[in-house]
Amino acid sequence: MIDDFINFFTENLLVFQIVSLFVSTILLSFIIYFIAKLNIIGEKIENFIDVLGAKDISKRRTLKAWKQIQRRLKTGELNQLKLAILEADKVLYEVLKMIDYQAKNFDEILEKITEIQLSNIKEIRHIHKLRHRIASEPDFQISVNEAEMAIEIYKRAFQELKLIE
Repeated sequence: MIDDFINFFTENLLVFQIVSLFVSTILLSFIIYFIAKLNIIGEKIENFIDVLGAKDISKRRTLKAWKQIQRRLKTGELNQLKLAILEADKVLYEVLKMIDYQAKNFDEILEKITEIQLSNIKEIRHIHKLRHRIASEPDFQISVNEAEMAIEIYKRAFQELKLIE
């Protein structure tokens, strides 16, 4: 009985190998599909890049944040205008941090940057002070025009850094 099984197995070894290869390929395809669908690797790679402080910034991530900032600005609501400025400031801080402007905080980074490196740095410093007021004064009022001007300053910086077009 055992000899018959061994003979059958050895005679059909190539068939077993082909079937095994086919099943393995299908299972591997499912694994790759679900990993891509769940974006498991993409998140891990992004986190790894963030930890290393890599210079290659995820343009897709920045564009997503920029679209969110623009949506907030278009509402015209006071809280949304404030959030748009806070988010734009945060994105710029993260980008400059990743480009190797290492410092304790954003204020120190802004002091290190010259107009040669970022042409509208003086305006950014001014808008960053506005951001501080928004964050520290809950009843701070800002007009739609002021918010639009602030976001325009951030936009020019993002364009200069080639994060948006």
